[in-house]
Amino acid sequence: MKKLFTESFGTFFFTVAVGVTVDPIAVGFILIVLTYLAADISVAHFNPAVSLAAWIRNKINLSELALYLSGQVAGAILGGLFVWWISTTTFLPQPEPATRTFQFIATELLFSFLFVLLFLQIMYPPSGKRNPVFGFLIGTGFAGCYLVSLNISGAGLNPAMNSGFAILEYINSGYGLQDLPIYVLTPAIGAIAAAYAHRWISSD
Repeated sequence: MKKLFTESFGTFFFTVAVGVTVDPIAVGFILIVLTYLAADISVAHFNPAVSLAAWIRNKINLSELALYLSGQVAGAILGGLFVWWISTTTFLPQPEPATRTFQFIATELLFSFLFVLLFLQIMYPPSGKRNPVFGFLIGTGFAGCYLVSLNISGAGLNPAMNSGFAILEYINSGYGLQDLPIYVLTPAIGAIAAAYAHRWISSD
């Protein structure tokens, strides 16, 4: 239950940070705080792509994966509801109008891969000993990926967050699900690739 609450708590604040600011620096700083708060409880995933990769790398078991995903989606929906309440409108991440589908897919795939690989290397290091500035590295690493991808694919790189925002937009307007398959599937594919890349990096 503690891990479920922690993942919900962290994903809630992450989602609120994105929905209120859409600012990579602000989101990165919030992620730094959340990572230090949750590292010793749930390893601060807050992202289904990260949890999927951790499961592939045998860092969590299947029941824990289901627990993490449930907590993340619940936290994202609650975070989206808070954004809706505080701003009086729903927030829907979308790719830029000039972005073509293959560019959208490639951006979500590559930067999800990069962030998840960074996360695995820092939070599950081969030595078993984390760098003391792990939270700073995770937060700034995500901010960098987010900053590069924002003007192409919009606020993405997190399937739980995007699902929460899309579901609430659909409830509010009957619109919002059209980009969700890409926002969910491409980070998952990137995470799978990152897990196997991490396995190769960690092997002797």
